[in-house]
Amino acid sequence: MDASRTLGIESATLCVYAAEVLSTLTADARIAAIGRDMTGPDLLALSDRVLQAYLDGHPKAPASKGRIGWGLADYEAYAPEFQPEIRLFWVAADRTACRLSLEPGLAEADLVADALDGPERARLAQACAARGADPATHLLVPVHPWQWDNKIALHFAGEIAAGRLVPLGTFGRGYRPQQSLRTLACADADGRLDVKLALTILNTSAWRGVPGRYMEIGPAFSAWLADKVARDPALAGTVILRERAGAFYPHPVYERIADAPYQYREMLGVIWREGIAGRLGPGRSALMMGALLKADAAGRPLVSSLIARSGLAPEAWLERLFDHVAVPLYHFLCRYGVGFIAHGQNVTLILEDDVPCGVALKDFQGDADLVDQDFPEAADLPDGVRETLLRRPAAHLLQHLQTGHFASLLRFVSDALLRSDGLPEAAFYGALARVLRRYHARHPDLADRFSQFELFAPTVPRICINRVRLSLGYGDSNLRPVPRLGSPLINPLHRAEASIPREAGTGHDDRAGIQAGARAS
Repeated sequence: MDASRTLGIESATLCVYAAEVLSTLTADARIAAIGRDMTGPDLLALSDRVLQAYLDGHPKAPASKGRIGWGLADYEAYAPEFQPEIRLFWVAADRTACRLSLEPGLAEADLVADALDGPERARLAQACAARGADPATHLLVPVHPWQWDNKIALHFAGEIAAGRLVPLGTFGRGYRPQQSLRTLACADADGRLDVKLALTILNTSAWRGVPGRYMEIGPAFSAWLADKVARDPALAGTVILRERAGAFYPHPVYERIADAPYQYREMLGVIWREGIAGRLGPGRSALMMGALLKADAAGRPLVSSLIARSGLAPEAWLERLFDHVAVPLYHFLCRYGVGFIAHGQNVTLILEDDVPCGVALKDFQGDADLVDQDFPEAADLPDGVRETLLRRPAAHLLQHLQTGHFASLLRFVSDALLRSDGLPEAAFYGALARVLRRYHARHPDLADRFSQFELFAPTVPRICINRVRLSLGYGDSNLRPVPRLGSPLINPLHRAEASIPREAGTGHDDRAGIQAGARAS
């Protein structure tokens, strides 16, 4: 507030931003209250879906839980820190008015059976019959109950009156809200699908709807990614949480308005996605990457507790982490030209005996782009996927990794370990640099790609996610806000080069090995 005049922030913008911060503090107070007695082992004993109630949100965004549109009753009913069990509201949607995308071999009945047991399916069928919703003409679609009450029942009133959208009521199992709010995980059974539902509230800088554009390619794109994982040894240990199905109902009026604000075009949609619990092998556990930063009652971050329990030295543990997370993300970029915006909430660490052994990736609609070149390794990407994904220059996709993963997550892990364990920043990034250079040495055939996607440049772009909101304000737009560029940052990987040991007996570091391999190929 003191700097608002100097920064040129309008009063209306400052008021709404202050409201977001105050809303975040309300949520943070609840998180502090439920976690005040939780030790590191207590937190790590929780399943991934339960632990999310205790997490603090994106560290890079001071207003990470703004939730504009919610009141206190909504917090208590739908926010993860209140640990509610949400039952889905169901509608029957006219098949000619909505779009459906299904994974091959998956039936609509499978989606309903995943969410409802036998008696509840029978009750839902009775409701359909009573309301005249014929399964031959109408598709069963779950809706977030808040979205139904506050958006669909009002904005889609004409569709409801015409019988194209038939409200059926609340049915089925309870679901726990995850950190993103719109993703719900089954509360009482592992192996069931997560559901991602449109939720038209403003949170962490964007309206949280479900865009129809990406929903339609979800099953095909995630199946293609999973096939690459299965065939590429460099991706061993990587899990793709596939999008099994999606449904989207465009609004009949807002869709016809040129450049309509995106919040009005993303009101009614659902994505059914694999949950992590069903993809874990025996003896393995899952931890959302953002949870590494969570401090226990004594102020110790979970990453420190994991390292201590693993029996490994901090740098050895970190090298395992980078091998199983940073390397697959970078390999997808260099080999296939796919760049993920991999932040703390859509990347899940897989652990065995508290040691990183794999990674699970999810959220491919809007959080993954394709390089603006035709890499032969991606020639088999389905045409519909290629036409839908945004094509970006190599430098832009590199920013996805540097900003989304390194600057928005890893730098906070580094700071947490400095404070808890005294691990210097140079040691942290030295471990990352060693892992990346070893990866380079294993793949001399990708030397040209490594030059395109250069991680060791002296500086990296500074992407300012908070500045964009303060400068743009809160007016509606047909596009999500684009972060602003600030002055360049010194690249800690570049500084860490001096800490990479030279190969014994050669007098050359890993880079010399890469260059020699490239010449030989």
